[in-house]
Amino acid sequence: MNKMNFLLKGLTCEACAKLVKRRVGTINGVTDAVVSLDGKMEVSADREIAKREISDVLSGTDYGVI
Repeated sequence: MNKMNFLLKGLTCEACAKLVKRRVGTINGVTDAVVSLDGKMEVSADREIAKREISDVLSGTDYGVI
C-alpha cells in the first residue's frame, strides 16, 4: 500500500473536500483519500499515483494540485 501526500488549492468548505475525495477515488488503484480544508490530501493506493492524474480528475473544477 502506497500513501502519498498532495497539496491542493481552492478548497473552502466540506462540500469542496467531498467532491475532491469522490473524484480522486475514481483513479485506478486509489483505495482512500483524506482531504482537509487546509489543502492537505493523503491518498492511499495500491500503486504510485502521479500528480498529473490528480490534476486530470480535478480538471473543470476550481480545485487543483500545487
